[in-house]
Amino acid sequence: MTRLIDRLRARAAERFVGRESELALVRESLALDPPRVAVFFVHGPGGVGKTSLLERVRALAASHGIDSLRLDARDIEPAPHGVLSALGAALGLAAGDATLACVVERWSQQPRRLLVIDTFECIAHLDGWLRETLLPELPDTTRVVIAARVPPDPAWTSDALWREGARVIGLRNLAASECARYLDARAIPLELHERIVRTSHGHPLALTLLADIAAARGELPAQLGPDVVRRLAERFTAHVPTELHRRALEVCAHARITTEPLLVDAVDCDHARELFDWLASLSFIEHAPGGLFPHDLVRDAIDDELHWRNRERHREVHVAVHQHLLKDVARNARRVFDIMFLNRHSPALQPFVDFRALGSVYFEPAGADDLAALRALMSTELPASQHATVEHWFAHRATRTWVARLAPGELVAATLSIDLALLDDAERASDPVFAAVWRAFQDAGSMRPNDHQLLARWNLAQGGQRRPSAAMNALQMSQFHEWLTLPRLGAFVICVEQPDHWRPMMSHIGFVRMPACDRVVDALPLGCYVHDWRAVPPGPWLGSMAARTFARPTAPFDAAITAPQRLARPDFERAVRDALRLYHDATALAANPLVQCDSVRAAASDGEAPVDTLRRLLLEQAQALRARPRDAKFWRALELTYFRPAGSQELAAERLALPFGTYRYQLATGIERVVQTLWTQETG
Repeated sequence: MTRLIDRLRARAAERFVGRESELALVRESLALDPPRVAVFFVHGPGGVGKTSLLERVRALAASHGIDSLRLDARDIEPAPHGVLSALGAALGLAAGDATLACVVERWSQQPRRLLVIDTFECIAHLDGWLRETLLPELPDTTRVVIAARVPPDPAWTSDALWREGARVIGLRNLAASECARYLDARAIPLELHERIVRTSHGHPLALTLLADIAAARGELPAQLGPDVVRRLAERFTAHVPTELHRRALEVCAHARITTEPLLVDAVDCDHARELFDWLASLSFIEHAPGGLFPHDLVRDAIDDELHWRNRERHREVHVAVHQHLLKDVARNARRVFDIMFLNRHSPALQPFVDFRALGSVYFEPAGADDLAALRALMSTELPASQHATVEHWFAHRATRTWVARLAPGELVAATLSIDLALLDDAERASDPVFAAVWRAFQDAGSMRPNDHQLLARWNLAQGGQRRPSAAMNALQMSQFHEWLTLPRLGAFVICVEQPDHWRPMMSHIGFVRMPACDRVVDALPLGCYVHDWRAVPPGPWLGSMAARTFARPTAPFDAAITAPQRLARPDFERAVRDALRLYHDATALAANPLVQCDSVRAAASDGEAPVDTLRRLLLEQAQALRARPRDAKFWRALELTYFRPAGSQELAAERLALPFGTYRYQLATGIERVVQTLWTQETG
């Protein structure tokens, strides 16, 4: 059976034109063992044909009996262990065996291999590690081709060890004759050739899109304007076969990676396979181990055009993709990157997140050997008077520390979150922010036994907190990861410098300002923002975030999210009594604070209104009293007073054949039992 990917590669090879001089250098390398030039670094702007050239190189390698292994840096965790894991997976190693030694040993079992790394700019900070650690250990019959948008580190051509063994190749637009050969291969009418070549200026992606439109319509648009790729992408979207195909293309442009299950959830379950195959056949769609994605220029053109043309449809696409990712986020932590990628259009987040650098640094839990690097970071980002304090808490059992790195040993950000629930009174009093936040927790009465109550007290990033950067991205993503994955997380408080600066972003993500916790430490204004993850778990929180991505930047967060009802025991009991008294009054019940409590939210069925959930819980807990014969009388008192009221308490006592005082005792006891059961559910 011929695989789809094999057929697509064969068709792409038939249409490949140009790059003869570049391919001649590669052929020479493939023909010699060991090769005189082992590493080729191909660079050029988006759409210039780097990926197409890599596929042609792989085909040439196969003709020489050399197996190739292709990695896309967009799918690699930007760390040395991420590269080794990707290599190990491609070589068939188990996840735990992807060490440098194991990768080299497995590679050496078939030494004549070609390693291809595309979109290397995503992991360019690992350039030195690749050059100095990984590649020198591979067999001398290994060939490597790396492609990126930017030129490589000069060390590839200046280093004494690599000067003769590496070659840098810059790609330019195709010549007119090469464009004509491509159009012939596509069977484009000859009378359209000159205009296509002139309009595209030999840019391979623009040439491809023009050919697509000419093949589909037999003609070219009258006017395109200066931004050829954007205009062509818009024209292509306007002439897709069906509305489902248009939707699939819009989803593909919005999501980081498109898979068939995503199309099932976000487009149409019955036609997902057909739509996936159609997307895979498009000339500007690229293939990765995880799925499909459009060329960056086309992605921006289609997604931006949809946002401009139809905001509501763009929002629908966003929410559909978002909901699909939510189903997988608990199992796959890397979904946090996919979710954050969806927010690149958010006007509230753009001033605080460097979306262009998203994922270019990696984060991981800190180790004891990170203390020296943390000291170096503190020396530039924190007053000297706090260094000893941070070192103390770095090693404390109640501290969860995440660090971000550009390269091994190079620490560019760190966040220290203190679990205040694990401290004693003296430790909480040792820091003014600790003390203020703990007092606020106590006053709110919202803490539960065994929950984590985390305060991100120190947040350090190279270049400072208030400047969007790759370091701040990683710091924020590490906290995002904690919110989605840490079991029994109660409150999470973020302590920030210049708290007013952060108000727009914090309001957007549902973190509430804690004015009582404002402090000035070493002449630096500090403030705190809190989110209660028991009141609003990650699922509802992310759903609200998805709905707000295209809202006005100043729109308030959903009131049910911003102000979750966290009741102290007396208020909770009063709310239960009111709910029983107003059981049949839906309007009054809707205003009862119980509808926002955890136990009610958690018990809700799909599509069930909060008022109906509250009614069901009250009835279920009251009826549960019948399970014990001696408590059944309490249920009867509740039933005739609230659920099937007799008309008045006197009539209820009469129907129960009880003295009024006895009836009142049984009713009060029944209410107390219901309150206690619901309170136990609410507090865990």
